[in-house]
Amino acid sequence: METPAVSLLIAVYNTETYLEKCLDSLLNQSLANIEIIAVNDGSTDQSPAILETYQKRDERIRVIHQKNRGLGAVRNKGIEAARGEFIAFIDADDWVEPDYCLRMYEKAKADQADLVICEYAAEFADTGKTVVSTIASAYEGRPKQLYLKDLFEGRVSGFSWNKLYNRTMIEHHRLRFPLRDELEHVEDQYFSLRAHVFADAVSYVDQPLYHYRIHLTSIVQSYQKKLFDSGLVLYRLNEAFLRENGCLQEYRQELDFFIVQHGTVCLLNEWKRNNGGRFSEKWQNISRICADPVFRLSLSKTGTAPFDAKRSCLLLLAKLKLIPFVSLASAAYQRAIEYKMKIRG
Repeated sequence: METPAVSLLIAVYNTETYLEKCLDSLLNQSLANIEIIAVNDGSTDQSPAILETYQKRDERIRVIHQKNRGLGAVRNKGIEAARGEFIAFIDADDWVEPDYCLRMYEKAKADQADLVICEYAAEFADTGKTVVSTIASAYEGRPKQLYLKDLFEGRVSGFSWNKLYNRTMIEHHRLRFPLRDELEHVEDQYFSLRAHVFADAVSYVDQPLYHYRIHLTSIVQSYQKKLFDSGLVLYRLNEAFLRENGCLQEYRQELDFFIVQHGTVCLLNEWKRNNGGRFSEKWQNISRICADPVFRLSLSKTGTAPFDAKRSCLLLLAKLKLIPFVSLASAAYQRAIEYKMKIRG
């Protein structure tokens, strides 16, 4: 049996509305030598039936059904099942250009790259607006350390999609995603960091080959429970990983920046519209963030100067533990973000 050039791994969970468009875009790839592995994570809608229908239509599609275990377990199952020379992760509500696999594969082979990153088009479902990334122009031909530092500082997102990974690299370093009971909300950042560190060469494709569907309402309003705890776990795991690989000092400043930035995100998170918790719970969570020793130590190192004016003000209040003012400022800041996204989309 011929080894596939690319294994496309789709994480599927209750995406019946978008799944067919995603699958059609994969079946219409100009590179025919691919395999498509769809892992259904216990969907309760028509997603399983759609997958079975497509599997009967094309032998390149393999469907794996499992009980709901979370995104990390889904992607790990796909990695274990993959036979391709390279691996790409696809979200079931996204889609790709017809030459996505071909362009990414050719770039990997030409540059002998372990990791290839393409531009992506962010498709705002609520407004119809499209915004194209500028990753290639920013990082092509520059040391991968710059990308890694910007990944820590949030200047570039740690998505696992829009990337092609050498499967040999993944297996050699036993790269896997953390499971739901180990780490939530930040699985992609965990994987992306390690893939970048281990990749001998990273290349870029200056074309938006991946279409990332953004549901504006969910991004603005979706409250993530225990988000700060997940960030602390990721901080400690990344600190240990960097130490083990002899590069902790190189990224020490960025690691501190990460947890401080994450703290501000979590303060705003408490005031998302769909957070149904009582005011006392929000107050308690905000107090805990402001008092956390890891957050406070990192803040003492970074100071507030590296952040924009609004975050600097918020961090100063947090540093002084002025909880009533932190609560008021973070609530106002979150409402301003929601308003701006609704207007500009």
